[in-house]
Amino acid sequence: MIPEKPPDPSIIGYIPPQSDNQGCTSTPRALETPLALTWRDIRTLSSVLYQLPKLFTPLTSKDPTDELSLNPRNIWYLCGLATVTALETLLCGLVLIAVTFLPGWLSMGVLMGAVGLIWGLCVPIRGPMVVESCAGLKEDCGNVRKGERWIFVNGVMVGNQGLRNNCDRLSKTFGRPITGIHNPTYGLLWDLLECLFQRSFAYDTYSTRYTYDYLKRSLTDPTVHKVVLIAHSQGGIIVSMALDLLFTDLSAENMAKLEVYTFGSAASHFNNPMRAIQTVTTPISTSPLPQNRSSKGVIRHIEHYVNGEDIVPQWGVLYNVRLTKTRYSGKVFIRKGATGHMFNQHYLNNMFPLDTTPQLRHGSNRPDAPNDFLDQAVRVDERTCRDREAFYYAAAAASAVESPVCCESSAPVSRNGGGSEVSDGVMSVSNGSGICVDEPDEDDEGGVKRYRDGMTVRELSRLWKYLGGADPDMDGRQPLMN
Repeated sequence: MIPEKPPDPSIIGYIPPQSDNQGCTSTPRALETPLALTWRDIRTLSSVLYQLPKLFTPLTSKDPTDELSLNPRNIWYLCGLATVTALETLLCGLVLIAVTFLPGWLSMGVLMGAVGLIWGLCVPIRGPMVVESCAGLKEDCGNVRKGERWIFVNGVMVGNQGLRNNCDRLSKTFGRPITGIHNPTYGLLWDLLECLFQRSFAYDTYSTRYTYDYLKRSLTDPTVHKVVLIAHSQGGIIVSMALDLLFTDLSAENMAKLEVYTFGSAASHFNNPMRAIQTVTTPISTSPLPQNRSSKGVIRHIEHYVNGEDIVPQWGVLYNVRLTKTRYSGKVFIRKGATGHMFNQHYLNNMFPLDTTPQLRHGSNRPDAPNDFLDQAVRVDERTCRDREAFYYAAAAASAVESPVCCESSAPVSRNGGGSEVSDGVMSVSNGSGICVDEPDEDDEGGVKRYRDGMTVRELSRLWKYLGGADPDMDGRQPLMN
């Protein structure tokens, strides 16, 4: 038997944005009980747990702001995080023994003592909830991009120093002031348990509530026309839950100011309601795919960036985006075979490396600068496209034949040789030629965009257009509000 070839790190996988203008998909919590979701998450996490060491590889780093840098200050920071994680693992075993063999009141005392000890050890690595950075700017923060807000939410195992380094790196990369919202850590084990509760029980942590409140104030500020939200790891869960709350409170006009970009996201869903749901029923018949659609998501730009061998997105975005019934909005870019979960060291350094030419003292990038990641051709995930095709076709057929239970088709549904088409742009897939028709963006002018193998990340991504302080909306267009 010939061994399977390992993934080629130079290949960029691409999953087009989910197109659901008939409202057939839902969040996991709308389909399963919390206990069922918890059990699913435990099984999924256990299946990839052997890749846990890849969270930290490659280890080497020359940049003092990288997470695993061995400069003197960072060594103490890393030792603190490692000590908390090791100690809480031991205390967890001790608590289990106490609960098994000691009386209830005594075992409760042991539990409270262990929690108090971990909380106390984490005090030195915590800090304020908000960090501001202007590391990439030559002028005063207050005079730059007054109409924009750039917000970052960190992931697991990040103290205040780590958040500061992340915000500094983002500011240098995109040439803008960055506001970091701290998702404090209590060790790796606690952070993982917290992720489970957030995903399965809709548990809004203080960081989630703070993010929701901060975003709400920014989106309702009449002087702000654009809010760019970046999240890493567990920050993806926090952002997805904050968005769920915002969608119930704010109008589409306010939410249209928002753009969302995640790295190594652990989120189990990503909502983006459609501006209009197709509701006029017609029989299933043969018809060509129409060239115009009016339905779009409220948030016009959502992108997810992933290292293919990173355990966190394997449990998060990569697993859930392939579930046809689950609502997971946004484009997904995957560095096949790439390992590592650290935001600066393993994501930004490889996807959006700093331009360190002498002329750019602050390290800001030029959008048109050569970039191995951005200039790499993508390979469309046709299997996911076909699975979505089958699901949407079955849902549309069931709705038209029986009753409008989940969705109603406003245009005919056709099936032809190589692959089926749900018309009105719901979805369509080629006959294996590496073409996937999916949701158009603002550059399509109402047409259907065809994602092909061979297109580059630069052609499909939007985030790179902000590099070095550039603005993709500087051609005179205003953000779409209605």
